[in-house]
Amino acid sequence: MSANSEYLYTKGNEFSLNGQNYIGEYHYENMIPTTGPRLGSGAILRKIYTNTNNYAYDTVIDFNNLVYSFVSPKPYTPTINDQTYSTGFTMRYFVEKINNTESYPIEIDKEQYKQYGKLGGIDNGLYKIAIVNWKLTGVLAAIRLHNEREIYKASGIVSKIYYAIRNYTEYTRIN
Repeated sequence: MSANSEYLYTKGNEFSLNGQNYIGEYHYENMIPTTGPRLGSGAILRKIYTNTNNYAYDTVIDFNNLVYSFVSPKPYTPTINDQTYSTGFTMRYFVEKINNTESYPIEIDKEQYKQYGKLGGIDNGLYKIAIVNWKLTGVLAAIRLHNEREIYKASGIVSKIYYAIRNYTEYTRIN
């Protein structure tokens, strides 16, 4: 994303204003593209519409989920407390960029998971997400087997999850 102080100009086919191709100066205000050269000077720009039916649809349903309103996932390392250990399980959340062979999965926290696909959250069009029910307590062999199966199931969604999890007994307490 460009800095607010940087001069920006589009030659078109990048943004639309009221359903029409926008050509001219623009800037970002809170990560939202806006017309004009400086803050507070213009109208909100939308991603370009290549099909006017999409514009008509979006105006009817008041669709305001802007492309630039999502955030990148922030890596998270779980901290397990005694209360969680007493339940024996914890949920772990992993995201991976869609169609990007050079990216690796990232573990995220529950709050980021709750905001997934929502305004101000992680873009569900850019990232896929998997939830893993992680076993924490019990017999070591049973813990390893359970967690390995969970990672195998999650790999159907987040294909490179094996790069994020290499120890199937991570965070465990043996009974």
